[in-house]
This record gives sequence, C-alpha cells and structure tokens, in this order.
Amino acid sequence: MELLLLITHIFSLFPIGTFLWSWKIRKDIESIYMFFYFIYCVVFSLFYHSYHVKELNVNPSNQSIYSLLDSYLSSSLILIDFFYSVRVRSPQFYIISQFSGITLLILYLFKLNQIIIYFMILVITIVGIIKWRTVYRYLIKFYIISGLTMISIFFAFFNYFYDGDYIYYHSWWHFFIFVSSGLGSLLRFKLDQELYPVQLRDQLDSI
Repeated sequence: MELLLLITHIFSLFPIGTFLWSWKIRKDIESIYMFFYFIYCVVFSLFYHSYHVKELNVNPSNQSIYSLLDSYLSSSLILIDFFYSVRVRSPQFYIISQFSGITLLILYLFKLNQIIIYFMILVITIVGIIKWRTVYRYLIKFYIISGLTMISIFFAFFNYFYDGDYIYYHSWWHFFIFVSSGLGSLLRFKLDQELYPVQLRDQLDSI
C-alpha cells in the first residue's frame, strides 16, 4: 500500500510533458523553467516518500531534510504553477516566483504552517484578480478543460486536508494535483496558440 505514494508520481509526466511540448512549439522560457522546477520537486518528493515504504529500509538520518525540501518545493510549485497557468509574463513571472519561494522557505524554517496557508491563499487571490481576464477567457473558450481543472483542484485539496488514511488520501492528492497542473498548463498553451499562434514549419519534400 505504501508504494502508492511513489507510484502515483508517474502522473507528473502529464504536466512535465505539457511543459516540454509548449517549449518545443513556442520556445517560451517559462515552460522550460517549469519543466526543470517540476522535476526537482518530484525527485525530492520521491526521496521523502521513500521513508514511508518499509520495504526500502531507507536511512532515517536525512528524513527531516527531505521533509523540509518536499514541503517547501511542493508549496512553492503550487504558486509558481498557478502563475504560469494564468499567464504571468516575464520578468514579473520570475520576480513573483522568487519572492513567493523565498517567503515560503522562511515560513517553513520557522514552522509557521498556518501562516503558510494564509500566505498562499492571499497570493493566489491577488494574482487571480490581476489576471482575471485570462481566467475569464479560459472559462469562455475552453469551458470543458476549465471545468475539469476546477474539479481536479477541488479533489486535490479535499484529499490533502481530509483527516483519513495518509497513504490512501495523499496518493490521491498526488494524482489530482498533477492532473490539475497538466490541465492548467494545457489551458495556457491553447490560449497562447489562439492569441499568438505559432505554426509548425512545413516539412520540405526532398527532390
């Protein structure tokens, strides 16, 4: 049962693949930034959750470090992924990402867990209000994907905060949060392609 915590990381391939595809087609630096950041987050999450799998018999000496890195990177990635999905453009994207990430790291070092939740809600609310036109376009133009994204986000946080079996519900958290990220990045790609289309180069026939 504990292996589910590791196996469900395979669903991270959905957003990771979308980032890579977006960068391949559009050559937007934000996508390749998200690609590497997501990989770092998944790697440290695997390191941390390996301590929950008894069969692996992992040395517990570094567990507190991996716990901190997993919590910090996961929280910061949620914010950065939101900035990416609502199309915050550079350099503002990198400035607000660094500000949010460093702030979260400080809060985690002092174990201010309640303030972390309030901070994330505040940042998402402010940025969401500023980028309301993008959210509105998603809802109007891509209402099916938008609806699936909102449903996935709801179930992600339901499983995260639900006071039940950790292994079971946290595994579902992995599934829904990765799906939410993939759908959000897909919305960004589709809207960018509609507003600023980039055509694939036509293949030349050899003589």
